[in-house]
Amino acid sequence: MKNIIALLLVILISSQARSQTVAEQLSSKIADKMKDTLELTGTQRQQIYEINMQLAAQKQAARAASTDREVVGRQLQQIEGTRDGLYQPILGEEKFATYRRKKNNLVNNQ
Repeated sequence: MKNIIALLLVILISSQARSQTVAEQLSSKIADKMKDTLELTGTQRQQIYEINMQLAAQKQAARAASTDREVVGRQLQQIEGTRDGLYQPILGEEKFATYRRKKNNLVNNQ
């Protein structure tokens, strides 16, 4: 019984560590892409990365809080809906307009 509990604990810890790594990789990839396409400064890139990490943590918490797909889906949409508002003060008016244009093109072309 102790072995089973120990095994479950190891699995839980490793899955949390792995999901954190995925979040870090995705946050970094988004920040790097935005840095290249919007010509962000290193500070802006870091701020975008931190926002992406915060959003990833909120999404992970939402997924953990419920098993109801509809509830989780609505929560994820609400979290994602805050992204642009968080980006705007960092990017400034001109870069934010470019970001929105590129985002709209990406969304509408799919």
